[in-house]
Amino acid sequence: MDKAGAADMSATLYVSDLDGTLLNEHQQISDETRDILNQLISQGMWITFATARSQDSAARLLQGIHFHLPMIFFNGVFIYDPAGGRLIQSNLLGAETAAQIIASCESDGLHPLVYTMDSAGSSHVYYKGIFNPSEDRYISDRLSAGDSRFRLVDHYRDALKESIVNVITVGAQEQLDPAYMAFHQHPELICHYGPDIYAPGYHWLEIANSRANKREAVEFVKRRLKAERLVCFGDNLNDLPMFEAADEKYAVANAHELVKAAATGMILSNMEHGVAVYLNSLQHMIRP
Repeated sequence: MDKAGAADMSATLYVSDLDGTLLNEHQQISDETRDILNQLISQGMWITFATARSQDSAARLLQGIHFHLPMIFFNGVFIYDPAGGRLIQSNLLGAETAAQIIASCESDGLHPLVYTMDSAGSSHVYYKGIFNPSEDRYISDRLSAGDSRFRLVDHYRDALKESIVNVITVGAQEQLDPAYMAFHQHPELICHYGPDIYAPGYHWLEIANSRANKREAVEFVKRRLKAERLVCFGDNLNDLPMFEAADEKYAVANAHELVKAAATGMILSNMEHGVAVYLNSLQHMIRP
């Protein structure tokens, strides 16, 4: 491909969610998706992702894909530049605010998971136990895979001495609603609230710095790359903010109904390699 063709290709930034979108229902990248993405990236297409996952968690799943553009983690808490090997954006919670969130959640009978980063840059997850099947799937799966971030504790004092990434609670919707109502209008906070796609009947409520959202994150990356257009792919409610920023937005067939309603169009499901198949179909339109 000549330089003009490469420039045309990179005029648009493509950003995909991971779980339920780029990942299949087994939390894996299919061989077909990996091969297509690597081919398109090598041809100059600008492709990256925005995920609720941590950098450590996502990295294990994305091995073999040659992503090189800024990557969005924890719904926008962190933006990481692999080219420079550094964080280029951090939107953390203050310790006092985090302590208030934890106390409020515990008073509602919830059991927060507190995500932190220590002074050496290592990630930790502080938790008081496993209290429902959704937490069991999430925590046990990661522990069995050798995830060293998790710290089983009796209190959160040590967590509050570190940089606070976010506070997450997991449970049935009726259990989480009071916490959501308490914080969703707080001017310094954002609540990402939606169903656990891997454990039906349970929801996740993530409370973070108000700037930690996919809309501001994708806009930041778009500006940094000087991209002319933004196209996003998603499946769940935390993808709606980046849909607001996108010139085009596509919902996979397995997406939440509200995501489908907000989308420009529908693509194949995550089990049918929907994002990769759609991107591959664009080649004839962006080649010189």
